[in-house]
Amino acid sequence: MKTIVVPIVKNKTGDISDKGNYRPISLATIIAKVLDGVLDTILSDHIQLHDTQFGFRPGLSTESAILCLKHTVRYYVDRGTPVYACFLSPVYDLSRAFDLVSYDVLWRKVEDRGVPSEICGLLKYWYSKQINHVKWDDTLSEPYRLECGVRQGVLASPRLFKLYIDALIGELSSKRVGCSVGGVSINNISYADDMVLMGPSVRAVRELLKVCVAYAESHGLAYNVKKCEYIVFGVRGKPRTDEPDLFLNGSKLKKVTSFKYLGHFLADDLKDNVDIERERRALAVRSNMLARRFARCTDLVKITLFKAYCQSLYTSSLWINYTKRSLDALRVQYNNAFRMLLGLPRYCSASEMFAQARTDGFHAIIRKKTASLLRRVRDSHNSILKTVAENFNSPILKKFVHTLMFTNTSL
Repeated sequence: MKTIVVPIVKNKTGDISDKGNYRPISLATIIAKVLDGVLDTILSDHIQLHDTQFGFRPGLSTESAILCLKHTVRYYVDRGTPVYACFLSPVYDLSRAFDLVSYDVLWRKVEDRGVPSEICGLLKYWYSKQINHVKWDDTLSEPYRLECGVRQGVLASPRLFKLYIDALIGELSSKRVGCSVGGVSINNISYADDMVLMGPSVRAVRELLKVCVAYAESHGLAYNVKKCEYIVFGVRGKPRTDEPDLFLNGSKLKKVTSFKYLGHFLADDLKDNVDIERERRALAVRSNMLARRFARCTDLVKITLFKAYCQSLYTSSLWINYTKRSLDALRVQYNNAFRMLLGLPRYCSASEMFAQARTDGFHAIIRKKTASLLRRVRDSHNSILKTVAENFNSPILKKFVHTLMFTNTSL
């Protein structure tokens, strides 16, 4: 039951002397990994999570969570009601959250879900007998045991942690406060540790925060108030200057005009220009890296690398409110990245070079990603995604259809 724990730097540009800038990853034996996979499969048959939990679940993704959030906000804003969104990110300070899980509470929750006693006993034995060593370069630390917290870097850990906070999600959703669409409560959305609370008033969000604080105290968890912020998605033409403050554990939360949620920038005016610029900058970094490191490779290798690293365009299927200038800047960056990687003339035809290389152009990528997201939304059994799929007047669905119908360069 021995495990090697390797600290991995989370932010390479940050302070490498800060222990909080490291993520511990467990390196287990092959037998332990096989056992972990079997346990995770068994747990998945017994642990059913709330629909507002999108993290590490089949058919769901970060895009699904962001889509539901933006859909809910637009549903209210289009009807003249502002939305207060409080981001508890990372919820319970996940840099330590996995390490704060109480075993007594966790095993009780596992047993309450009807997991066979043999599996519960195996989990308890594994955690109680596990011995860890931290590896730094070629040096191993003194052995130590886990007193609390789920193991990092194994398949079953995210499921166990989600179970640990699932009761909180259920309690929040059962509250008759906060946002709801089509009779479905969407006052909170979670992706593993990242949680956002949503309400049409400050009072509603305050009620939801009280539930979170009480749950954290009863489960040995703690919030990092410095990382919790909130946005007021206002109604156009109705500016509000007398907004009351939000507090968490007696500390005033910071109000911001934009927030990076699951890697996607949300602005209080719901415009996507900032997020498009985020992707343009990321694309520039990736393309420059490829051009520098693989300059001597064949064109076939370069095209393969381009498809792998430059065609992701993260959350591009969610962009519906932007200026033509911002999207054109990203398109030009995409085209220039391909030219630079293959050493093509700067002003050669973009459509011709992509056709000759049998590679999708910028707008083809956008259409494919939009079609993929739309298919997943319509096929999903998630109750919140169903509210999106069934609302045909939703600006997001209208944009999906517009993107798929028109193949010209103006989206």
